[in-house]
Amino acid sequence: MLVVFDVDGTLLDVDSSWRYLHERLGTWHLGRVYAERFFRGEISYEEWARLDASLWKGLPIQRLRGLIEEIPYVDGALETLRTLKRAGCRVALLSAGLTLATDRICRDTPIDYAVANEVLARNGVVSGEVRVNVGYSEKGKVLREMLKRFGVKPSQCAVVGDDETLIPAFKIAGLAIAFNPKTEKVSKNAHITIKTKNLSKIIPHLLKQKI
Repeated sequence: MLVVFDVDGTLLDVDSSWRYLHERLGTWHLGRVYAERFFRGEISYEEWARLDASLWKGLPIQRLRGLIEEIPYVDGALETLRTLKRAGCRVALLSAGLTLATDRICRDTPIDYAVANEVLARNGVVSGEVRVNVGYSEKGKVLREMLKRFGVKPSQCAVVGDDETLIPAFKIAGLAIAFNPKTEKVSKNAHITIKTKNLSKIIPHLLKQKI
């Protein structure tokens, strides 16, 4: 079985790694303007991401990495990932957040695959560019690519997440788990909804479905 996790709000205790960095680096006053422009339909997601990354141009990438390291894990997150791996599941991360976050998780525990958006750096310094690997509404598309990569049928895949960007992926997966969903719409598109502060509560549901 392939279990795919969202990152922000599901594994890491933060609503958005993008916004978190803006707030820590003092750039949210501009980051918020770019977000509002995107949600008004004035700019594309790729342009939004580029504008965000441009605000950090010239900073050491290690500074961003260090700030991401300070985000606490959701209770039970590492225990859940490790338990699933021991049970023979393959585990992947699917995030419209940052590779800075997914790379951290991959260092902390074995992960089979991760895809997120990458703030680019040259010689250790943020260049102001970004590589968009997961668009705002593209998680369904990226999930299908993951299934092909692993040779897994949708019925052999579970997706775990908390926000509406996961809904396209929920509709593909054989098991969709809304973990502390941010809206009722997320719950309505999931097979199971779990409202708890501890991610390990999802383990019995996943292992019961293990194929």
